[in-house]
Amino acid sequence: MLFEDDFYSILGPAIILVFIFIIGYMLLGGKKHDELEKIISSFKLIIFPTGFLLIVLLFLLPSTPVLSTAGFPDTLNDVQSSEQLLEYLQEYNQALVQTTKVLHWFIFIFVWFFLASLYSFTKALSRLRKKKKNRLSFDAYRPTI
Repeated sequence: MLFEDDFYSILGPAIILVFIFIIGYMLLGGKKHDELEKIISSFKLIIFPTGFLLIVLLFLLPSTPVLSTAGFPDTLNDVQSSEQLLEYLQEYNQALVQTTKVLHWFIFIFVWFFLASLYSFTKALSRLRKKKKNRLSFDAYRPTI
């Protein structure tokens, strides 16, 4: 594992950095008047922090040699003492706990990304629909020559 015991001490600052990025992007991004620019801007606002957090989670995964069978005893004769067996079991337990934490946060972040994207797209589409509806109602009252 790259960061074995420091899961929350690494993920916590990463989440704080994401919030700082979002606030900075919203403050420095300015107002967009075109609906397409608004959609692209909101998608950028969602995808960059999500990608950053998923990369952090990737580095928090346990390394594959810990979960592979290399070095694990094949028979009972390979285990010389109870302490050796306990060491193997504790190492594998730590790797499974770390993997479970990463998977939990990955699912949470991915679902958040999906729902936030879906919300921003439906919001933009409803704005476009309202503009089109208003334009059609305005055109109905326009005198024709």
